[in-house]
Amino acid sequence: MTVLHNTISTFNNFNALYHMTHRANISSILKHGLLSHGNKYQTKDISDKAVNSRRSRIEPIYGKAVHSYVPFYFNPKNAMLYCRREKQSKIVILVFNASLISYSNAIFTDGNASSDVTQFFNNLGDLNKLHWSCLKARRWSHHPDGRRTRMAEVLVPNHVGLENLNKIICYSSKTYYKLKESCPSHIRIEIDRSFYF
Repeated sequence: MTVLHNTISTFNNFNALYHMTHRANISSILKHGLLSHGNKYQTKDISDKAVNSRRSRIEPIYGKAVHSYVPFYFNPKNAMLYCRREKQSKIVILVFNASLISYSNAIFTDGNASSDVTQFFNNLGDLNKLHWSCLKARRWSHHPDGRRTRMAEVLVPNHVGLENLNKIICYSSKTYYKLKESCPSHIRIEIDRSFYF
């Protein structure tokens, strides 16, 4: 864990990973954890169907479909959320500890995993190949290939439990109170519009 912490600290204090979902999925996530795309418990899908169809591609490290992984972003304020900004009052952001990147057979990318030019890695030493200035910037439009690289991902195979869930972020008070009704009291829920558009 110390090695992981030191590796992470080298890269702009990267200490969290983010998963976006519709608030309607939270009750099943609380029961079953996070599962890969298209699982039988998913109530609402916020993904772009055209982009998502490309995630059936096989990643080059373990030879699995990208869809067989649970996806996390280094920065959730990215093009996916921007394209859904009219729905963001119903979108919640689950904040996980960055240690997920060290899970068995987890991989990470230097951009959107559906892109043909995106590279895949499974060695923490390759974190320096990510475009950190874009990942940490207020806007990605000022960076070459910023739209793709801002969507760099960590992909964890099949299932992620909630033991590393730090908190749930939401956009609106309506969503906040809905979550308060359904979530156990030990789960932290915050309204923080700085994560949204």
